[in-house]
Amino acid sequence: MFFEIDKNTYILVENIAAVSLHEENGRFYWLFYTNHPSPIKSMYFETKEEAIVWFRNLKYDFYRKKNENE
Repeated sequence: MFFEIDKNTYILVENIAAVSLHEENGRFYWLFYTNHPSPIKSMYFETKEEAIVWFRNLKYDFYRKKNENE
């Protein structure tokens, strides 16, 4: 299952090994670690809370769709 993590950037959720939240110049983004040689960066968020809510929604969508397909 693919999810859009930035405009026109999709990631195969089943390939994610780890995720971490980072800050750069007062803006936040997620790094998705997969079998790709370098982590894949998500879109930027203005606040940490916005980034956390976005990721929680991503997880919710993944588990909801996964359970629908079972």
